[in-house]
Amino acid sequence: MKDLHARKPVNKTAAIVTSCGVHYEPNKIVQTNDSDLPIATRPFTKEELKQQSFVDLTGLRVGRLSVIGAARDFKGRWVVRCDCGKYSTRRAKSIKNPENVQDRCEHCRHIALLKRHELWRRTGKHYDIRDF
Repeated sequence: MKDLHARKPVNKTAAIVTSCGVHYEPNKIVQTNDSDLPIATRPFTKEELKQQSFVDLTGLRVGRLSVIGAARDFKGRWVVRCDCGKYSTRRAKSIKNPENVQDRCEHCRHIALLKRHELWRRTGKHYDIRDF
């Protein structure tokens, strides 16, 4: 009898299951400005720094996002970087929102929702997206 590990997979699905892993690329079309490349930031103007209402959000952490700086090409937006490495922009209101603890890039949100759905399918229990 042949060695089990020397056998070739029966079909494509079996090959994927028995392989070392699969790179998942979602086919979901999202109209956001998430980017693998860094988004350009700008320095603060003297007028902005003189305003009492101005708050520098650089370095703040919200959910899985870290604020990098003010966006150069998008007025009123801040450049943020997700833990996965993708860059995006957010408004100051969403960064300051205390209930926005699960904020992340659209790719990570999609992966978390898939994990949540898979756990629900397997166990029948509902999980919060913050757990992922």
